[in-house]
Amino acid sequence: MGIRSRLRSAGLVCASAVAIGGLLAAPVGVAAAGAATLYVSPTGTTGAADTTCATASYATINSAIAAAASGDTVIVCAGTYKEDVAVSEALTLTGQGATIDATGLDNGVLITASNATVQGFTVENATGEGILAQQPNPVPGPPASGLFSGPPITNVTIEHNTVEGNDLGGLTASTTTYAECQVSGNVPGDCGEGVHLWSVANSRVLFNTITENAGGILLTDEFGPTYGNLIAGNVVSDNAFDCGITLASHNLAFNTTTNQYMPRFGGVYNNTIRNNVVNDNGVLGFGAGVGIFAPGPATAAYNNVVDGNAMTGNGLAGVTLHAHAPGAIVNGNTIKNNLIGPNNLDGDSDLSPTPDNSTTGIIVWSAATPVTVTITGNTILGNWYGIWINSTVNAPNASHLNTFIGVSTHVHKAS
Repeated sequence: MGIRSRLRSAGLVCASAVAIGGLLAAPVGVAAAGAATLYVSPTGTTGAADTTCATASYATINSAIAAAASGDTVIVCAGTYKEDVAVSEALTLTGQGATIDATGLDNGVLITASNATVQGFTVENATGEGILAQQPNPVPGPPASGLFSGPPITNVTIEHNTVEGNDLGGLTASTTTYAECQVSGNVPGDCGEGVHLWSVANSRVLFNTITENAGGILLTDEFGPTYGNLIAGNVVSDNAFDCGITLASHNLAFNTTTNQYMPRFGGVYNNTIRNNVVNDNGVLGFGAGVGIFAPGPATAAYNNVVDGNAMTGNGLAGVTLHAHAPGAIVNGNTIKNNLIGPNNLDGDSDLSPTPDNSTTGIIVWSAATPVTVTITGNTILGNWYGIWINSTVNAPNASHLNTFIGVSTHVHKAS
């Protein structure tokens, strides 16, 4: 989108190589022992030896995937591939200087299988997501609800990719039939952002550069719960129309009668957002650095951890939690050890009855349902408000457990 950093303070520019406690990134291009390796090249020829890029047997990524067995590795050699790549079995897809140009296509890569890895690509120009991992076989929910659920896919790894210039279908008067991009009233379609985990569990999004999409990384639960995922070491910047990283529940996840969670059906929970650089997102569309949202009754985004990230220059607060209705749950989330510069540049107009139009590090707002969150160990600098919460929110000892530098009001509790 061409949006460049406006408030990149000296202390907030972090290198893209981020240490993640105890986690080592898998080397790109290493095949599993005993598995076959298939090669794709723009000059690939059927029947070739298929032992190197120079002797590749496949000219398209999808043709190699169709020939691969579970556990195999597909090496995609340098070049540009105009495909919507479908990963429908457990394999490793490795790019070596490869670009997936999804101009006019729904996605760059669609992953619908557990135990799949996509690594080392540049993915660009998709109408919807650059990379979408999605539960493929949802089953209908309660009668007439229009909802779906099912077991999530698991053990998906998306790492060391550059995902840029995707999520385009909702930004213009597009003629796409892609469901995620359909306009509703005056609201442009939300096509799913650069990388989208859609009913995915115990998976990883690691060390990617995600920039100049409409939005960055999205976790949702429309086809079943999304939980136990690690989003770590990514640089997420200049995604101008939405959040850098979003955790949003859109499904039945909480029983408002029994006050019990419904994790077998839906919910976005127990995910960890760690050691990412999240700058300059949402400046044209009211997006947070990291946003955790429950928009309607019975939706729930809970017990997630936002830890050790660096955030500045985002349209909403660096970390923003919203629960928009009675029975909408954002309880039990932990915000800790983050470095948060000036954020909320657009102001948060959702906050009722009084918007927050000042620079703010962290906002936690619940329209009706009581919420308890942990906010500790953060360094918040250069904001008018360090932490903004409303009367339904309990953030124990937040004024004492965080460091505030150049902040006018450390903790503001709105009525």
